[in-house]
Amino acid sequence: MFVSNLTQGKGFMPGQILSKRVQEILIELEWSKEMLAEKSGLPYETIKNIYYGKTPDPKISTVMAISDATGYSMNCLMGKCPHTPKEKAILRNYRSCGQHGKSIIELVAKYEAGSVKCERESFDKHLIPCLLPHGDIHKGIIYDTCETVEIETGTPEAYIAIKMTSNDLAPAYCKGDVILFENRFPSHEECAAFMRGDRVYIRRFIEEGGQYRLKCLHSRDSDIILRRMDEVQYIGTCCGVVRA
Repeated sequence: MFVSNLTQGKGFMPGQILSKRVQEILIELEWSKEMLAEKSGLPYETIKNIYYGKTPDPKISTVMAISDATGYSMNCLMGKCPHTPKEKAILRNYRSCGQHGKSIIELVAKYEAGSVKCERESFDKHLIPCLLPHGDIHKGIIYDTCETVEIETGTPEAYIAIKMTSNDLAPAYCKGDVILFENRFPSHEECAAFMRGDRVYIRRFIEEGGQYRLKCLHSRDSDIILRRMDEVQYIGTCCGVVRA
């Protein structure tokens, strides 16, 4: 299945996972809680409560602020780190370097990434899986009934796609449109695909008043209101649309 959990490990609250990761990260970075508060722009009390596991369900905006300050992805902060042992070793070495060493590593990485990108673009496109829903989809796409085919795309970030087989999500997406998704949790008001039960919903992600709203793209159904984001799984965030 092409689905990623925001949190990892049954029986653990999001706040417990974040607390453990923040403690580990502060040791790795040799930062104090005060430094993290200053660099993230969050109140010291907020950081202290997270550090000691007193925040059971941290806000997405709080996790994003810690992610921006530390350079660790939100997935990594919430216990699902995609790095291989070699990548972790490179990150540890990078963080141990002075500014001059970091600058050299960044330049080399930028050059190599550019070379790979040019090489990849010379082949034009890459293949990704594309889901083809069946039936009425305005109340959600029944995941297990989808046919899966491979399509080509020139969008580097795209790792999965969903093709609109009806006009049920018009005017946002119409029949024939192919929605491309990258493997990243959405920011406020971004469009993304979420799974709840056996259904996939393409919704706009809204964080408001301590709740999370998956807002409908049409007027024929109700928004999904969540108290905690681990009530759903995310498939990806929209990174492009191929219009019919």
